[in-house]
Amino acid sequence: MMDRRNLLRAGGALAVSAAAGAAATTSASAAIRASAAPDWEGLRAAVGGDVVLPGDAAYGTAKQLAIGEFDSLAPQAVVYAESAEDVQTAIRFAAANGVKPRVRSGGHNFLGWSSGEGMILDVRRLNHVTGGGSPTVHVGPGTISIEALHALKPFNQQMVTGTCHDVAVGGYVSGGGVGYQSRAFGIGSDRLVSAKVVLADGRLVTASERCNPDLFWALRGSGGGNFGVVVDFELRPVAAPRMVFYEQTWDWSHAERFLTAWQEWYADTPRGSTGQVIVIQPDAGSGNPPVILQQGAYYTTEDDANAGLAELASLVGAQPATSRVLDLPFDEGMQYVYGLADGGSHPRTEWQRMRARLVSRPLGASGTAAALAAFEAAPRSGQTRYLSFMGLGGAVADLAPDATAFVHRDALFHVGYGVALGTATPGAEEADAAVGWATKGFGVIDPLSEGQSYINFPDKYLSGWQNAYYGSNYARLKALKQAYDPHRLFDFPRAIGN
Repeated sequence: MMDRRNLLRAGGALAVSAAAGAAATTSASAAIRASAAPDWEGLRAAVGGDVVLPGDAAYGTAKQLAIGEFDSLAPQAVVYAESAEDVQTAIRFAAANGVKPRVRSGGHNFLGWSSGEGMILDVRRLNHVTGGGSPTVHVGPGTISIEALHALKPFNQQMVTGTCHDVAVGGYVSGGGVGYQSRAFGIGSDRLVSAKVVLADGRLVTASERCNPDLFWALRGSGGGNFGVVVDFELRPVAAPRMVFYEQTWDWSHAERFLTAWQEWYADTPRGSTGQVIVIQPDAGSGNPPVILQQGAYYTTEDDANAGLAELASLVGAQPATSRVLDLPFDEGMQYVYGLADGGSHPRTEWQRMRARLVSRPLGASGTAAALAAFEAAPRSGQTRYLSFMGLGGAVADLAPDATAFVHRDALFHVGYGVALGTATPGAEEADAAVGWATKGFGVIDPLSEGQSYINFPDKYLSGWQNAYYGSNYARLKALKQAYDPHRLFDFPRAIGN
């Protein structure tokens, strides 16, 4: 016997399937367009997950992304997929009704690309992690970093992840996936073995070295939401029972010497280590000196970490203001990386901008001095500012620039100016001042770079983004976009081909 909900779902599925079939017969030259208002109730009955519409009590929360600025966006619906079949149904429905779907896994995109005026297709509930202890594991696109951490802990395995606990695999891996373990183990997408992907026509296909190899190539670094919806990632996990986490702060009086020395030191560290430096000023108009925070990890021994940090202090000619070195089980070490180990919390970001470049060598003494001067320029209350140096190199460079869609194989650092405001809706003058500050900093590092940027940290003001994000791989990506999504069902402001 079928209950009423299952009966409605079955009927809705037939209706949606019929509509999708009609869309599939549209000639290849015709654009997908709606002939009538979308039957959202029919879709609601056809999928196992929820469909949240304007007017529903849950709508205000359902449409939210990680950044408050985008709360003003008003999609026609938020569809929560609970299976690959739900994703297929939603995509066919979108194509048949001329509704642009935006795929949301964690909702962390800096520019809100996982929302829009059409449908948010939310895959957060596809958060499975299976196969722990095996050479490969299967991970859902909605799995966030800390969930993968806990799921693989019993097997002394981990995934290559970023530095935020609630970033989801879907967007992270699709954009390449740089992070704390990249120098030692490569970027996240380099560990991809295969993917199950729902294409624009609703088909579920496998992408791997043997099946749809062009699509497999594109999925490793092109960014989420370009070619389809990945519903399962098969990844090679990292054998990582322990890590030596270190954290230091340095006095602002040592800023120039420290940051210059750190870049040279990091460039020569073994690939069994990683690191980053963040210069932070919680209120740029307070008159208080910025905080210099250095964090990193050794995947070898505590003795190696202590020796490496002693070498750095010698290069600086000074000692850190604070320092701790902790030999920990891997999952506990990552809690420190995520800022959760000391009872830390992560309030929602309201508004932020980042302007950044990937650089292949240290900035040098003069470049570092200029970067710090730009950081201190035009102090203004209400702005939280940071200048970040994320270390790369090592295993990132093991593949050629055209081996996958991720072209940035010679990158040694990701260097960026970030600014956040405490309101989701700043006035024009306040927003312009924040963007202007970050842009002046960007102007310092840009000529010291090769003009490359990372798609997972998108920049609203970046010119020549096609080359910056994809370099020599862009022409191939553009051709593949035409082949796999000729009607541009998957579209957003910086989608491939725009």
